[in-house]
Amino acid sequence: MNNSEIYIDKNSDIPIMGIDYFGVIDRGTNVIEVKPLTLCNLRCKYCFVRAGDYDTNFIVNHSYLMEQIKEIIAIKGNYKIEIHFSPYGEILLYSEFFDLLSKLEKVKGIDTISIQSNGLLLNNKIINQLKIKKHCRINISLNTLNADKARYLSACSNYDVNRLINNIYNLLSADIDVLIAPVWFPGENDEDIEDIIEFVKDMIKSGYKERKLKIGIQKYLIYKTGRKLKKIRPKSWDYFYVQLAQLEKKYDIKLKLGPSDFNIHKRKSFSASYLKKGMVIETKIVSRGRWERECIGKINEKLGIKILLRKPFKFTPRLIGKRLAVKVIKANYRDNIITASYPLK
Repeated sequence: MNNSEIYIDKNSDIPIMGIDYFGVIDRGTNVIEVKPLTLCNLRCKYCFVRAGDYDTNFIVNHSYLMEQIKEIIAIKGNYKIEIHFSPYGEILLYSEFFDLLSKLEKVKGIDTISIQSNGLLLNNKIINQLKIKKHCRINISLNTLNADKARYLSACSNYDVNRLINNIYNLLSADIDVLIAPVWFPGENDEDIEDIIEFVKDMIKSGYKERKLKIGIQKYLIYKTGRKLKKIRPKSWDYFYVQLAQLEKKYDIKLKLGPSDFNIHKRKSFSASYLKKGMVIETKIVSRGRWERECIGKINEKLGIKILLRKPFKFTPRLIGKRLAVKVIKANYRDNIITASYPLK
């Protein structure tokens, strides 16, 4: 493993759109996803993107991100925009985070800034810095209130559930919205999910407003390159929603959250719709990727492409600057994420 870090700025020749694990993603709504880094403080046993294990990590300059965000807002219109920080890692490890927040605060049209975090790095100083003029929400990935199980799922021996819960109270007291977002692992944390629902219900009963505190239960998904919990198999979406409906009835709380619960709606987008699955395109190689059989290509100044290298090929620095014909294997009209493979056969 190289265990290296690549810092991406405007002079790096690496575009920050088109790649799933860093940069800016536009899925055709009023939400702009921002992924400033791939570093993580945990190695969760269920992480579908395998954060924390990458051969190479990426950190994106905040001014470079800001430039791209402004361009996308110009396309979408400067009203009711949400900036959503959803890195393949932990956002509170990003040293330029609050520099970027201070710039986002000044941009007309941004109404909400939402942040995905495991919450373990929260402290009073950080919570005070999150008291911004925009509407702020932090999504906490809390899967259990049981200390032993929390340590097991996160593969972290010093995971402090009590400290995290205390910081959830501190966030709410600072007028920062909280979405508790547990992943439901069937047969593993069934009772824990109900414990978390009861915890949220108790907080609401004690005076915290339901619009400030929500629970959004996530379905357990597995991916080929992700980490998987042993002997746990995901259920179908139909089964998942039936279970949520039963819990909604049992606890009298809304659990099936959708776009309308967060004021998400369709909006004009940056589009690479001309790229289709199966197309062969030429791209310039500008960087290694997260893994030895992955690299990043440049389609144009704005758009990059993740390239998966087929065996026996591995990344070598000699590829940088070369132009390769690659085959598009993923190009979704709903977003601007593009993946290709090389060689063609």
